[in-house]
Amino acid sequence: MGEPSQIDQLIQAVLSGKGHALEDLYAQHRSSFFRWAGRRFVANRQDLEDAWQDAITAFYQQVVSGKLVHLRSDVRTWLFAVGYKRLLNQHRKVKRLLWKDPTDKALALYNDDPGPMFDHSNQQEQLQAAMNQLSAQCRELLVQRYFQEQSIQEIQEAWDFNSANTTSSTLSRCLSRLKELLKKDQVVNL
Repeated sequence: MGEPSQIDQLIQAVLSGKGHALEDLYAQHRSSFFRWAGRRFVANRQDLEDAWQDAITAFYQQVVSGKLVHLRSDVRTWLFAVGYKRLLNQHRKVKRLLWKDPTDKALALYNDDPGPMFDHSNQQEQLQAAMNQLSAQCRELLVQRYFQEQSIQEIQEAWDFNSANTTSSTLSRCLSRLKELLKKDQVVNL
């Protein structure tokens, strides 16, 4: 057996509590990650910083937990992949929040009172009929999220869901079911 590789030495330094090893790793690849990720995502500096910090934190946690004992690739490649995944997930969330379709517009109309100049009562009645076909849980979750504008975290805590992912998945299923009902009845004609 030869001498331990640089990656193995880094892992041993982290395990032995040498904080400078992580600080050096953080500083060594930070600017190149910012350049690399900045060409792939429309992201501000804080988003890039958060993704990089998440990558370093994930590396530390994986090493300390014993899940990461050896890397087949360069540590830079591993860190960039973790940071990339973080940015990709964030980009998908933003895209999902900005994406609107006729059902989303109808949901917005449902809670608005546009006044006497606009008659959206037929759309509101159709939306109400579709909402009534949903389970009580789905109705309440959709009302909390889209009409009361509660955050995912607030809903998670109120409903005692295990995680934000569980909360988002449940909301997504409920919204998909509502959209199916609206399409089935072709109630949204905006």
